Amino acid sequence: MAEFALQQASVLVEKLIQEFNRPSEANVDLAKAQKMLTMMRAYLADHLSDQIGSQVIQNRAKEIEDIVYDTEDALAKFSAEIPHHFHSNIFYRTGHKVKHSFPVWKASRNLSRTLKEIESTSTFGSLKKLESALDPPISNPRVEETYNNLVYHQVVKEEDIVGFEEPKEKLIKQLMEGDTSRPLQIWIVGPGGSGKTTLVKIVYESKRVQRFFDCHAFVDVPRTSDCRKLLLSMLSKFEDRMQEPVVLDHHHQHYYEEIDPGQKLKQLLRQKKYVVVLDNVWRGHDLGCIVNALPQGLPGSKIIITTRDSNLSYLHANSAEYIHDLSQVLSWKDVNELFCKKAFRPNSGECPEELQGWGEKILKRCEFLPIAVSAVASSLSKKPQTPFAWEKFHDSLGSDLPVVKQVWDPSYRDLPMELQSCFLYFSLFPEDYSIKRERLIRLWVAEGFVTPRRGKTREEVADGYLNELIGRYLVHVSSREIDGQVRTCRVLNLVREFIISKADNVLILESNSASTSSTNSGEKFRHFSAHYVPISNMSRRVRDLNRTRTLLVFGPSQQAGVSSDGYELGKVLKTLVNLRVLDFTGVRLEDFPESIVSLSLLKYISMRKTKIKSVPSSIEKLVDLETLDLKRTQVTKLPKEIYELRNMRHLLVSCGCDQDDDGPAQGVGVVSSGNIGALPKLQKLSLIKVGNNRTILKNLAELTGLRKLGLTDLRAEHATELCCAVEKMVRLSTLEVRSTDEEEYLDMDPMRSPPPSLQRLCLKGRLNSLPRWISHLHSAVKISLKRSKLDADANPLTTLQALPNLMELNLVDCYTGEMLTFQMETFKKLEILCIQQFDQLNRMRINKGAMPVLKKLTMSKCKNLTLLPVGIGGLTKLEELCVHDMHTEFMAKLRRNSEAFRAVQHIPIIRSGQTEEIER
Repeated sequence: MAEFALQQASVLVEKLIQEFNRPSEANVDLAKAQKMLTMMRAYLADHLSDQIGSQVIQNRAKEIEDIVYDTEDALAKFSAEIPHHFHSNIFYRTGHKVKHSFPVWKASRNLSRTLKEIESTSTFGSLKKLESALDPPISNPRVEETYNNLVYHQVVKEEDIVGFEEPKEKLIKQLMEGDTSRPLQIWIVGPGGSGKTTLVKIVYESKRVQRFFDCHAFVDVPRTSDCRKLLLSMLSKFEDRMQEPVVLDHHHQHYYEEIDPGQKLKQLLRQKKYVVVLDNVWRGHDLGCIVNALPQGLPGSKIIITTRDSNLSYLHANSAEYIHDLSQVLSWKDVNELFCKKAFRPNSGECPEELQGWGEKILKRCEFLPIAVSAVASSLSKKPQTPFAWEKFHDSLGSDLPVVKQVWDPSYRDLPMELQSCFLYFSLFPEDYSIKRERLIRLWVAEGFVTPRRGKTREEVADGYLNELIGRYLVHVSSREIDGQVRTCRVLNLVREFIISKADNVLILESNSASTSSTNSGEKFRHFSAHYVPISNMSRRVRDLNRTRTLLVFGPSQQAGVSSDGYELGKVLKTLVNLRVLDFTGVRLEDFPESIVSLSLLKYISMRKTKIKSVPSSIEKLVDLETLDLKRTQVTKLPKEIYELRNMRHLLVSCGCDQDDDGPAQGVGVVSSGNIGALPKLQKLSLIKVGNNRTILKNLAELTGLRKLGLTDLRAEHATELCCAVEKMVRLSTLEVRSTDEEEYLDMDPMRSPPPSLQRLCLKGRLNSLPRWISHLHSAVKISLKRSKLDADANPLTTLQALPNLMELNLVDCYTGEMLTFQMETFKKLEILCIQQFDQLNRMRINKGAMPVLKKLTMSKCKNLTLLPVGIGGLTKLEELCVHDMHTEFMAKLRRNSEAFRAVQHIPIIRSGQTEEIER
């Protein structure tokens, strides 16, 4: 898996060449390393993805991977050993150079020696031999043609199509209607094996469709193709169906060599109503090539495109109405019907009761993919119908199923190299594990997978990578934020099996097995992931881990507690001298392991949800650290030495429990005594306790690049300094501010111009009135106001109702008036509303046109409210009403036998508390 390492090494060597700009032996070595990495990257990019079955290429890729990893380790150690302090004053520069001349010389010698050792131990031997060895191998077009024709088109058989009646009829209707001047594009999108090609063929070959069009063409679009060949292929299909002269023998081979296919198509189709199917389009270039060559034709002409990449459809489709997504068409009933039809034919077609449990587990792993369900069921039809046989099949599912590789390999090979690294990284997570988007992005950045782009942070680039993988149906969205942004994601079970088969040098320890790894014995493990296993099991593999750069431990894994097994943990960590990423999220860890600070190459540390109580001051040794995640720990104070870590990008801390990891935190802020302004690269800072330390607010003004800021224990006298600092944070998207206690006022009025990109705002503390600048938050999608205690004259709705993009509003103890009115035609995009602890509220009115798209309404602890909101019946889009800790009279009106029930009978779900549904 050379993709894992090439990106880090290339970025690092470029950085070192820029920083270490001086004549020396090291400079020569760096240039040599850069040339070597460039050659290897070009070789892999040009040949690894386009060849199939070449053992020579696979062997070269494996050796390249080892060379790149070892080279990157050497470069990282060199970077850690040389000083990075720069001085503008000439005297300071001279003194710095003299002081550090010996360490620089020593580090340069070590680098040179290590690179020579890497050369001597590789079969290439030298850069010259490497250059010769990496000459392009002779391409085998027959192999590629076979791959295109056989592997890329693993389609679902027509007999295996169930539950597609609705998209079939909708597609036929769209084909046979409309008279647009330009040919209408209809898109069928979905992962490999979802039935796209089969559905289109059924519709395309139906007599209704064939009679409707004058001429037809069904074109397979290979992943590797050129424009002329595509057009010639389509031309031959049209000529064949129109019974025009078609040249098939060698005597007329010059016919297709001499003609202009684009011109010929225009002549052929200009006065025809035609339909073209472009099956399995991989890139926009191929699509544009064909579409631009097609004439306007007669009104009603259509182009049907199938693709595994939904990103293409959203870029090119006429509208969302003409995009058919087959990724989630099948219901559980459909899947079960297909499974039973294939697994138990020619018998009854029903699953025996003793097999139903294992049948459901097997189907769950197929996750609604028709080709997988069909393949699994066909395999089971040949096995004994006993629980033991089915259990054994379930445990080996994926590794013994060829269709897994056939379906996903083409999509994987079509990925750019940096996206391949990101995709393969999912092999480190447990089955069915949904990871938070922000955590995944921080991991990718720390691993070095992300190529910097002008005008974007690495995190923004990584977010684009994730969206690309989702659009290609390689990564599945588990949940989304209110504004549609990905909240959590995962890979499907069979996709994970495929990734593990591809991810070399990954060691996975699982609780239900001794170990799982895609590598052979004796390999150098670079990435180590422990899934719910004791530390003692990890320590047994120490001899394999000296080259490991990633350690992910998924807890709660230590049933006896890590603190009682500190020796074993220390033994593991001391071995990991090349470690970049250390994630102990959720592990029962009570002390910050001292051996961590000796891991000088670390870029990422997560102790989230552990029980550690402090961080040692020696953490300042980790000069490359970019992420320190201490949320939901028992750390109450940060050492000032943390602010020596000038590469820090994400400093996330909170003491105690958070209600929601990604929402406003409920944990206690952490004391900080250092100079926060000394961290110029910081993007996220939360939660920091201000209290008596007003210098924090002055230092914050230096952090103009912040995206997220969370502060607690603020006082009224902090207002001016806080607002001045926040005004300078022009890229801030999330702001949370809390006062010291319930009676302390938050004065946010001094802010004249809020950050234009502010999307999420949480104010927790008393307010005299809503700050005037809130009315200018045109980008805000979520606002939370807590403990504001605004009176009737300062009704918060007056300001909030005009915000154009507000989608979620949480109001907790923020209003003391008796009447709350939502005016006509306001809150146009609001989907979630929470009203809690309005002690004086006794009437609530929702006027016509207010909150037209509201989906969820939560009301709690409004002890004086006895009547249902007037106008609630007008909330026609409301899907869920949650009520708890409300007056008994209010609750009684939600019963079916009450007179007021008619107003809420249109709401599908009415809950009392978090989960209990009211009996109606």
